[in-house]
Amino acid sequence: MGKQIKKIMFHLNSLGKGGAERVVSLLANEFVEKDIEVVIATEWYSEEEYELKPRVRRIHAGLSERDEEATRIGKQWIRIRNLRKIMKQERPEVVLSFCIKANYRAMMAATGTGIPVIVSVRNDPKTDYVGKINGIMNKFFMNRAAGCVFQTQEAKEFFDQTLQKKSTIICNPVNEKYLKAERKAPQKKIVCVGRLVAQKNQMLLVKAFEKILEKYPEYQLYFYGDGSDDECKEELIRYVKGKENLQGYIHFMGLSSTLEKDMADAAMFVLPSNYEGMPNALMEAMALGLPVISTDCPCGGSRYWIIPGITGQLVPVKDRDAMAQAMEYYVRFPKEAEAMGRKAKERLEEATIDKIVAQWMAYIEQTLS
Repeated sequence: MGKQIKKIMFHLNSLGKGGAERVVSLLANEFVEKDIEVVIATEWYSEEEYELKPRVRRIHAGLSERDEEATRIGKQWIRIRNLRKIMKQERPEVVLSFCIKANYRAMMAATGTGIPVIVSVRNDPKTDYVGKINGIMNKFFMNRAAGCVFQTQEAKEFFDQTLQKKSTIICNPVNEKYLKAERKAPQKKIVCVGRLVAQKNQMLLVKAFEKILEKYPEYQLYFYGDGSDDECKEELIRYVKGKENLQGYIHFMGLSSTLEKDMADAAMFVLPSNYEGMPNALMEAMALGLPVISTDCPCGGSRYWIIPGITGQLVPVKDRDAMAQAMEYYVRFPKEAEAMGRKAKERLEEATIDKIVAQWMAYIEQTLS
């Protein structure tokens, strides 16, 4: 049994509706129920954010209006200085940082304070942590972390043995509302959930869906999620509007806080990403009991959950024809599809919030002891 923890600080950019942000909000809300004091230091506030319980304290560690006038490098140092000041004032027993910029920032801010930092890698490191500068940062800061939480073995193996030896693998918790939600009779409805950004490659799904419509024009495709600043949403909308055969069949639904109801009657869920960490949207769809299809994308999060032909289907990244074939299989064999959905739901029972929180607590206590 490790050390009993009394105070934890989380650090990440914001609590906007993203995967890492969802995990932090779930963990923070559970930790305070265990009488642990929880502080979350963020850089900015987003328009749509996850809810925190009243006992979780939120602190702004970002820039003031005056700070915005600084140079790009100046802003980076101000952010580090602000976070360091908060760490020294709050004196948490440990800081848990999430995502690359917050990881580097937390490690630099904690230097000389005696406060241990456990970093967490949330996306494919072969995309996020490559390059000369990142290599230097990994060596001088990531390797000095007290520990690291990875989501998959593939992500872990990217880093030096120095970091690997003091790390662990913990998958994301699934929100229990998905496990408890009622699966409704499937309609002619295909769903995809996620930010409309290049990483998610929703265009692949649109083009695969075009092939489905050639044989099965009764199906509809629904995208849930908002756009980002890379104009992928606009590109998708332009493509759909420019195709007469797609108009009226593809729907952009925006953000939703009731996905467990919105997706409950879908015939299938499809994740077309080029890369992912541990895809929460896929996990939630599986927890609902939906038949799922995902690209076999790095760094192995989808592969961790999907046992091909048993809990879902995996297709190669960027392979339109393979995705269309997988979708057609579910259309043609609905009984087999529903059987996979039931197995998927059983698979996700190992990711309940209680089990994942217990793993985090055990690792934190072990690391600090």
